[in-house]
Amino acid sequence: MTFYAWTISRPGRQDMKEVSDIAELRDYLRVLDLPTPPDFVERDAEMFDHGRFIHQSGSIDEWSLRWTKVDGETKVIG
Repeated sequence: MTFYAWTISRPGRQDMKEVSDIAELRDYLRVLDLPTPPDFVERDAEMFDHGRFIHQSGSIDEWSLRWTKVDGETKVIG
């Protein structure tokens, strides 16, 4: 499973920062009811290793998503 460290930013609101798989990111976007989520999140497509999506920069509906892929190797200690 692939994990991403991501941040959702909206003007006038505290940033949301999480580490999750794409399904959990999709759930957050649905709950927040942000306009026009990026296609790659909605289509079960593999995301690039890192990037930024900005919705309507400078408008009242502006919001952004930044992400970076996290190495998904699990290590067991003990």
